[in-house]
Amino acid sequence: MEKRLRDYLRHLEKIDYDLMTEEEVWEEREMLQLRLQEIHQEMVRILIPMVGILICACIFLAAGFENMFVGDFACSGLMAIIFIWLLIKYKNFKDSVKQLCAYIDRLTVSK
Repeated sequence: MEKRLRDYLRHLEKIDYDLMTEEEVWEEREMLQLRLQEIHQEMVRILIPMVGILICACIFLAAGFENMFVGDFACSGLMAIIFIWLLIKYKNFKDSVKQLCAYIDRLTVSK
């Protein structure tokens, strides 16, 4: 997914927006919308387990404080690490969406 996105961003950087015809602008907009839909689907696929992991971490932390069992704290810490890893992946997709939105703005302004 990331490799395809990098290739597509390189393609968008090479385009000369001033020389594009109206049809080419329309095609590029459609491709950008498809890429954005792909990225948004990936973001939702990350967001759902991320929320579940956060809830599990909170449950383990509460159980740890209730019983003062080290295993609960360890599981809570592990869940927190997994949550942070998923959060970093989500942030990378969010940055990609911002880049693609900048290219959409360029296409909109150019014609």
